[in-house]
Order: sequence, then structure tokens, then C-alpha cells
Amino acid sequence: MSRQKGILKLVGTLNGKCFYQLNGQYIVRKAVGPSRERINNDPAFVNVKCNNQEFAAASQLSKAIRRGLEDKANQFKYNYMASRLTGCCRKIIQKGSGQFGEREANLFNTPSNLIGFQLNKDLAFHQLYNSKLNVTANTQRRIITIECSQSTTNQHYKIPKKATHYQLTAAISCVSKLQWQPNEKAYRTAYPEQNTLGGAIQSPPLKLSTTHHNLNLQWQTPTQNGIPTDVAITVWLGIAYLKQQNQSYHTYRTPQAMQCIAII
Repeated sequence: MSRQKGILKLVGTLNGKCFYQLNGQYIVRKAVGPSRERINNDPAFVNVKCNNQEFAAASQLSKAIRRGLEDKANQFKYNYMASRLTGCCRKIIQKGSGQFGEREANLFNTPSNLIGFQLNKDLAFHQLYNSKLNVTANTQRRIITIECSQSTTNQHYKIPKKATHYQLTAAISCVSKLQWQPNEKAYRTAYPEQNTLGGAIQSPPLKLSTTHHNLNLQWQTPTQNGIPTDVAITVWLGIAYLKQQNQSYHTYRTPQAMQCIAII
């Protein structure tokens, strides 16, 4: 902390330094933010505190989605995917029930905010492929089925020049709702056993020159009792293109895309 010199005396913050008056003297020091203790206890920072609490919940939701997907979606994701996903989850929490700072964190608040989310923001799934899809679950929500009644060549928009086949990848990630616990002053998972459950199913290589009927990708949960209704099952679909070389297939690194197609 040092005194200001010169004719003009400043009050405020500029270029990372704080200028203020103290006991008749004009002081300059390095600007620092409020401490965690002050944010948590000073009424002047109540909105900051509430926002931090809900941001932490959004981070938990985002992490649960990513843990469920794990390496199944690595080939499709792009830089800053995690931060974009957290921002999406933050908007979902804003629609939750409860008071600010303690609102329920549940993907079912506004599923439309997540449906259509692209793992690669620079290349949307529908820019590569567009086919009518149907996603269903059985009564106990143990079996998730993604169906495509018909897939044709003209439903592909950016086929690599020498590609001969394409492959669909369905990925599942289960995300429990989070609830604020006043005694713990933190968000906690309602169903930890089912939270972050996930898996992936791939179609066989599909010829681009052929019309395919009744394509079916099915995932079954490893739990015997099914998935509780307060656990959101996020369903993702990706596409990649391949070139057949004798009896093996080479996967093109680009273009590839994956998006969330349903929350059930």
C-alpha cells in the first residue's frame, strides 16, 4: 500500500490497481477481490453467493453428462465443449423450482436447452446427416432404443470424396437431479447409484450407396431396477464416415459430429 503522488488524485479501480481515500490520504494498492468468507457472510454479496452456488450445481450436471459419455464421445468433441455444456446447464437451473441460489438442478426443467447441443460447435450433426429418428424407453427405463426407419444417400450432406460407408454411434449418459441441502450448504445428487451411468452402441459400417431400413441401436442399463424417473437419460447420436480397404475400414477424422437428440 502506497500513497498517490501528483496533482490529480484518483478514486476507483484502473489497470488492476485500486485508488481510494483513507484517513485523509489518497492510497493506491493492488486490486483484490472479496474473500470467500466475505462472499458467504456479507449481505452485500448475497447475489454473488447465490450465483456461485448455482454455478457449482451446473458444473456438477455438466461433469455428470461428460462422465457418462466418457471416451465414447471423444472423437466427436471439440475445444471448450465442457464450458459450453456448463453454460447450458446453468440456463436449465435458472428454470428450476426454489429460491435463487437453491433452485433444483434437473435436466427435465427445460430439456429443450440441451437437446440439439453439439459436441463440436463448428459442425452441427444436421449439417452432415438428417434422418427421422425415434427414441423410446421400456417401462422400467432399462432399455433405450434409437430407431431410424429409413436412411438414404441423399440424407448425407458432406460425404468425403472417397468414403464408402458411414457409421452411427449412439451414446447414453444418465444424470440425476441435484437438490440443495441446507444443512450441508451444498448441492447433492438425489440418485448417486444411477448418476453418470452411460454407454455407447455403434452400428456396423453402412454402405453409402444403399438405402437402409429399420436401423436400430439399443442400450441396456446394467442396473436391475431400471432408472428412476428423476434421473434424466440423455441420448446422443454421432456420425462418422469410413473408407473400406479390403476387409478393414479407415475412419475419416473429419467430418464427424454428435449431438443430443433426446432426454427421456
